Amino acid sequence: MPWRGRRNAPGRPAATRRKRPARIVGRTTRDAGATGRRAGGSVGAGAADARAAAGPDVAAVILAGGRARRLGGIDKTALARDGVTLLGGALLAASGCASTVVVGAGTRPGGVPSAHRDVLAPAVLVDERPAHGGPAAALGAGVRALDLGAATEPGGTGPAWILVLAADLAHAPDAVRALLPLRHGAAAARHDAVVARDPDGRAQPLLALYRAAPLIDALDAVDRAGGLPGASLRAVLQALGPATVAHADLDARLCADVDSPADARRHGLRLLDDRIPAHGR
Repeated sequence: MPWRGRRNAPGRPAATRRKRPARIVGRTTRDAGATGRRAGGSVGAGAADARAAAGPDVAAVILAGGRARRLGGIDKTALARDGVTLLGGALLAASGCASTVVVGAGTRPGGVPSAHRDVLAPAVLVDERPAHGGPAAALGAGVRALDLGAATEPGGTGPAWILVLAADLAHAPDAVRALLPLRHGAAAARHDAVVARDPDGRAQPLLALYRAAPLIDALDAVDRAGGLPGASLRAVLQALGPATVAHADLDARLCADVDSPADARRHGLRLLDDRIPAHGR
């Protein structure tokens, strides 16, 4: 299914936005990161803080696809700490948002522990089209499924920001708690995105806040240039315009994802039957 953005009619060029110098709108250093829960600790307090920092101006897209080859092809979003799966942690992190969409081939709502369902925002579950089409295609599917109201229209109301999360973040509630407040400074500076950046200087576009209308324009532009399937998120950021993207320097722990059995062990994660994946490194 071709991407069709909500802001632009089919074939209409994406709106031209004035380039603005980017700057870091917030900084969460190692000291700030140290206040979060460590591996093996409860996610409850971090989730409550993230929920309080969200609001009706934020919608969420959680990307739960991927093949997890280094983990033997398991559903890595089912890895859990203290009974909370990675997908459950991402949903808890987004539970204060106006609406939430989870994108991923084979996503199962049963992977969320029942003890936490009463605190989760209702989520729409959609599959990638095509399956395993890459992160840009998955993001497009998620944004397409969001209920943004009239937020993308001039003077409209509804969620003006989209929180984008990978479902394999090891500490999603703490990461989102650090990121969400930065949207206020970004709005004042007229930035179109706030993208997390780890201590090695790597941007993390799957731990980020995007203004809804410019993100839709960027997805439209990438789709017209060659299609979203197979496209990178770097292409989406480029379409946004690098000068409109601010970076938030976060602690390495907050940016950590889970790609291997070693990552799972490092962050105290197991399958719900108490097994640690043994495939790969």
